[in-house]
Amino acid sequence: MRSVPLILQCLLCASGLLSVAPATLLAQHSSNPSPDFSDAQSLLQQGRLHEAKTSALDGLQHHPRSVEGYNLLGIIEGDLKDYPAALGAFKKALSIAPGSVKTHNNLGDLFVAARQLNDAEREFRIVLHLDPANPDGNYNLGVLLMDKGSPSEAIPHFEKVRPQNTPTEFNLIRAYFATKRTADALHLASELSATNKDDVQVHFSLGVFLASQKQYKTAQDEFAIADALRPDTFEIIYNLGQTQLRDGQLPKAETTLARALKLKPESVDAMYLLAQTYADESRPLDALDLLIRAHKAAPQNPDVIFLMAQISMSQSYFEDAIPLLESGIQIAPQRSDLLAALGESYFMAGKVDKAIDEFKKLLGLENSARSYSFLGLSYRNLGRFDEAKQYFEQGLKLDPHNTNCLFNLGFIAERQGDAPAAEIYFQKTLASNPGFPDALLELANMRMAAKKLPEAEELLRRYVRASRDPATGYYKLAMVERSLHETAAAERDLNAFKTLSKNAPSGPLPYEHLFDYLDNRSTLNAGARQELDLNELTQEVKRHPGQPQNLYLLAEAYLNSGDIDSAKDAIAHLDQLSSGDYRALAGTGVLLARYRLYDDAITHFQKALASNPNSDDVKFDLADAYFHKRLYSQSLEIAQQESDEGEKDDAYQALLGDLYAHLGNVAPAAQIFEDSIHRNPDSDQAYLSLALLDLRQGNLDEAQQTLQKGQARIPDSGKMYWGLGLASALQGDPTRAAAQLERAIDLLPEWPAGYSTLGVLYFETGQIDKAREVLARFKNSTAHNSLDIDRIEQVLNQASPSAPASLKTMSSEDKAQFLQLALSLADRTL
Repeated sequence: MRSVPLILQCLLCASGLLSVAPATLLAQHSSNPSPDFSDAQSLLQQGRLHEAKTSALDGLQHHPRSVEGYNLLGIIEGDLKDYPAALGAFKKALSIAPGSVKTHNNLGDLFVAARQLNDAEREFRIVLHLDPANPDGNYNLGVLLMDKGSPSEAIPHFEKVRPQNTPTEFNLIRAYFATKRTADALHLASELSATNKDDVQVHFSLGVFLASQKQYKTAQDEFAIADALRPDTFEIIYNLGQTQLRDGQLPKAETTLARALKLKPESVDAMYLLAQTYADESRPLDALDLLIRAHKAAPQNPDVIFLMAQISMSQSYFEDAIPLLESGIQIAPQRSDLLAALGESYFMAGKVDKAIDEFKKLLGLENSARSYSFLGLSYRNLGRFDEAKQYFEQGLKLDPHNTNCLFNLGFIAERQGDAPAAEIYFQKTLASNPGFPDALLELANMRMAAKKLPEAEELLRRYVRASRDPATGYYKLAMVERSLHETAAAERDLNAFKTLSKNAPSGPLPYEHLFDYLDNRSTLNAGARQELDLNELTQEVKRHPGQPQNLYLLAEAYLNSGDIDSAKDAIAHLDQLSSGDYRALAGTGVLLARYRLYDDAITHFQKALASNPNSDDVKFDLADAYFHKRLYSQSLEIAQQESDEGEKDDAYQALLGDLYAHLGNVAPAAQIFEDSIHRNPDSDQAYLSLALLDLRQGNLDEAQQTLQKGQARIPDSGKMYWGLGLASALQGDPTRAAAQLERAIDLLPEWPAGYSTLGVLYFETGQIDKAREVLARFKNSTAHNSLDIDRIEQVLNQASPSAPASLKTMSSEDKAQFLQLALSLADRTL
């Protein structure tokens, strides 16, 4: 019943654990206590409870009818957990003053502490009968009603609290969410944030609660404000990264969680979330490297074990996943996800009987459609269709829209010759999930058998878009197109089939003993790890020289290591295998463009477009490559060939705005960027593009206003800090510019423009040692392969190493050159 720290108050309110107004009882007696009880009050506030009790009893000796004294004694006894004594003190106060609002409030608080909630509610209602506007009574009754699951009844009481305070507003926000008044909740959260703009605890707690309500974008804003107020705080950065991950913003999550892990290198939680991010980014090796570290640090952590197993299974390493999952089940035998994964691993490893045993255990834990569908699939695989149907039908009783149960019942009906029933089940499957690949393929097969080729063609087009392994779909689509005399389309899709069919059906990681390999790999430094991966991929290509996906991975590994010639050799071999497949050509072009090999990328995109002139994706990629080559007219010409649907894409609009800006069409460029900000008010790129447009026109004040507006919306944006650093340098404030650019690097350590701009600023202001230090950081970052730094090193080596007595002032010419360099870097790296 003592005052709770604000951050804990907020979190407790958010989770429904705070059941009385913080410091209510103390607040009622801390204002001008009578001299006879002031010592007791002071001792209570210091936590010296037994001395406070003695002092209060001494005061009551002199004033045996003091309501204040008995209230204070009741509070002390309550803090000592002597609830009967506290109850006696409060009842004595009420015998003296039956209408004492303070006493009824205190008595209600005591009942809450003793979890006698009905008695507490009675006391708070007495308070409001005596004084309907009483803030403590309204607050306490509101929290109590929330605790009882009656948020709609709680809201009027919270709204009556005057003046409003942070705990009340937190609970009101919570009540609004609970009653689906989301707009009201977000509006009040915004007001609370603005009122407490410099209170890091409020912003952090708001972020935690909003994230719990899946309001990820708003939560990120709060965490970003907290991060700006108190940089380099692990808890803030960790929660920001977690929220970005939940929101699907993988590049941002990766950067943020890497910052968190840098602050606490042994944090298993940070390793786990960063590994989850890598897995979602299709970087299984990097994810498993982190998870092995986490598993060594916390071998009993079932979440780490489960994610390791999930990634292993995604790469078809089911035999490796089995012992891992078995160890996880020993630790957490009631976790249904571990049981389901173990059953699936047994099933995929061909151990169907063991899979059935695990799925039956799963059914005992989780009576769900998922459990029944697993069992049904196992029996279907054994050829025991009648038993399989029983399980699938049981699953549908629990969830009539379960796609796995629906599809498999259709599959069995089709195999048993009942085409009408199969049709019904497949259509129901697609009604629940329009992109369910197997149902699309089975229906297409049925349409082909019935000679309904146009319908089959549409279904197959949907299938190749939805399937993770679309080779069969491309072949069948090509055959249908031939029958429909669509020769060019048939040739294009047949080429896609030829490329895809050369890939092995197993996962992309060419390692027989995955965890042994990864355990060794994790002990190596980055260079040795890169060399090991290259050697493994090279050996895999030698073992299977006709698989395009291995050549693609090898080319990517060579590019990442900086061996351009070897990468081009691998790509040349890949092009030969791909047989003119436009998908493979476009994918290779994207890879080359990612490493700024734009000439080779353009050649691939041109060939892809010649094969499939209607592809909006290829047109965009080609236009983007032309833009980065500064061939703006050619880029615009291709961009203007996009379909009406393609022009709606945000990335297309951003490219079009950049093209207009570079071609001098300022007004339409500005309109595009302003429209983008209006559509996506949390897109830092849109604010930066508009600001850079103003800088190109010499409108420094307007650019700074745009950047400040963007930072107010996205406080933790590295791009906003970079733009503001650029503006500060142009305004002649190199100290402020350097601080802003340093912050940009902290937030975007993988972005080369941050390092380069800061390094040039230090160089231009005579701070050569600092420029060298930035260059060293750049060389050790993940961005070091993106720019040629040899020439920069040569210039720095020729410069004087001594620090200047005072910063060199940049001339107008220096500022103009600095701006041009920054704009050029932005064009190359944004």
